[in-house]
Amino acid sequence: MKQIKNYIWFILIIVQIVSGTGAGLLLLSASNVEPEILNTSVGGVLLDGLTPAEAEVIVADYFKEQVKNSWLVIEIDGNPFTILYSDIDVKVDIKNTMKALEEKLPGNGLEKFFYDTGKAMDLAPVFTYNSGKLQKRCQELFSHYEKEPSEESYEIKDGVLVITPGIPGVKVNYEYLENELKELFFSSNEPLRIYTDASEVFVETPAGTKYDEPFTVIVSDGGVDIDPNLANTVEGYSQAFQGVVVENGQELSLKSVLDFSLFTGDVEKDLLNRIATALFQAALPLDGVRFTSRLPAKMPVSYSEPGFEAVIEGEGADLVMKNETGKALMLLTETKTDVFKIYIASSVEIKKGTLSAEKRDEVQPAVITIINKSLSPNETKVVSEGVPGFTVYVYRTIDGVVEELHHDKYLPISKTVETGERPASPSTK
Repeated sequence: MKQIKNYIWFILIIVQIVSGTGAGLLLLSASNVEPEILNTSVGGVLLDGLTPAEAEVIVADYFKEQVKNSWLVIEIDGNPFTILYSDIDVKVDIKNTMKALEEKLPGNGLEKFFYDTGKAMDLAPVFTYNSGKLQKRCQELFSHYEKEPSEESYEIKDGVLVITPGIPGVKVNYEYLENELKELFFSSNEPLRIYTDASEVFVETPAGTKYDEPFTVIVSDGGVDIDPNLANTVEGYSQAFQGVVVENGQELSLKSVLDFSLFTGDVEKDLLNRIATALFQAALPLDGVRFTSRLPAKMPVSYSEPGFEAVIEGEGADLVMKNETGKALMLLTETKTDVFKIYIASSVEIKKGTLSAEKRDEVQPAVITIINKSLSPNETKVVSEGVPGFTVYVYRTIDGVVEELHHDKYLPISKTVETGERPASPSTK
């Protein structure tokens, strides 16, 4: 019985201790205490021993001056640039800053009992700024470091295909830059150091390409003679061809490349025909290329063998080729002093045939007789020899297989003679 009594007394003592402690803690939690700031600062401003109301006045005055007289510093490869807070509308939200501070302070006696006064705390102020103005200022500083990527380019030099690889570009990651700068507001006098050769601010953009496959092989070419005095003119027209791509299954119209209305006089029209001929001769040997529109000359021309020229004459005239090679084709040009050439490039070799021409069906020229009274009655003088007309058949041979591509008829050129007396029977004129 004595042991039972001792046990009961022990339990009663424990209950009293617990109930007393709980009542004390309940009293502390219900009691209001005047918060006192200890070992705490805001943006570097020490507020020890102040009440929140007193601290608010000091914080407001301090950051009002800070906004007026502070700036960000960006150092690019050692060169410093400043951005004034006032230029980007920096404002400190005092009310929300103090609210954040008060949330850290003890709100009652119980919280104050457990409040760690030995732990230093520095709160960052709540602030806003104009992001658009900051980005604009950053773009002013960094835009000249940006570089657009370039695509690969193709050109012909002395008959050789020269490929210039594309060059990567450089972009500035303005979002990353802004986030880095945000960490420096009201927190550090140190600049944001950026090095153009090693910084996450600069992002390399890959070199662009317009084509699925690079054009690495010259598969054919064709050229015509030109007047050296017109070389610069031809060079100007030739720029329209540089880099023109004819995809597989696509047609290319010369009219879509050149403005025919620019070729008005006889000299210009002759140039147009020579350019058309160069294109015709370049594409004609290729297996898989065919011409759906092409006119031959009425009579042989000086700059091409018969059957291998193309002329632009008459309403709606054009030179149209269709690519059925299975690969894309690129046109390139080169103008020398007295020669204009068009080259065709592709990603792989394309079968190229051997061209040949055969003249048939010759037609003798008519004779035009002119009366010349200065000649004696029986005297005859040849003014110009005639040229027979003919039909030319053009063939392409690939792997031993001969294919007729087209045939063209050329009119005869009449023979002209002078005589001292009218012939008994008139000649055909």
